[in-house]
Amino acid sequence: MGEQNPDEQAREGEGARDLPPEAQGNEKWHDTTDAVWMRSSLSNEESDAIVEVAKFDDGFRAVRDGKNPDKGILFFTPAEWEAFVLGAKDGEFDIPEEYLTPEEAAMQRGEVPVRAVPSPNNPGSAGAE
Repeated sequence: MGEQNPDEQAREGEGARDLPPEAQGNEKWHDTTDAVWMRSSLSNEESDAIVEVAKFDDGFRAVRDGKNPDKGILFFTPAEWEAFVLGAKDGEFDIPEEYLTPEEAAMQRGEVPVRAVPSPNNPGSAGAE
């Protein structure tokens, strides 16, 4: 059996058994029980997926599909999130306009006002179960 680094030893120590299996060995994992999930004000319930984001006090972010919030969560470090946001602002993920409706193209160009709004899936929300 190989040597463990101090972080691995600490995770196996007291309290580690309280973490869910997906948290074991995942340094990015955060408890999302009380997370406040936000989505775009342009989110459309008719869409195949709705991206929701939660921000934690340490700058980490969690991302999930608001249409299927129990299907899994991706976690991002502050540096990863900053790289993603800068790429998005720079057009790295833009879809060629010939594939978009006129309304979608206007959204992509930033011509439609948008803001972050709380998810109806948040605990205590009218839409939450």
